[in-house]
Amino acid sequence: MKIEVEMKVVYKRDTHPVKAVAVVILDDSFAIHNVKVVDNGSGPFLSMPSRRGRDGKWRNVCHPLNSAFRKELEDKVLEAYLAE
Repeated sequence: MKIEVEMKVVYKRDTHPVKAVAVVILDDSFAIHNVKVVDNGSGPFLSMPSRRGRDGKWRNVCHPLNSAFRKELEDKVLEAYLAE
C-alpha cells in the first residue's frame, strides 16, 4: 500500500503536546485528515482523528485494524514529521 503524508501544520512550541497535524493519503484513493503527532514526554506517537460523542467520550473516527499497519502508518507519519 502506498502511504503519502502531507504535513499541514508543525507546531514549534515545546509547551503543547500536539506537535503536528497531517493528512495521510492511501493509494492515491483515500484521505485521512487531522492525523496528529503528539508528544507528552515519552516520545512522539500518532493520534488518529476523533470526535466527542454525546456521552462526552472521545472516539476515533477511523483507525488501523491491526498492529502491523498501525506501525507502518506511524513510521511514515513520524518520518515526515522529523523531516520538517
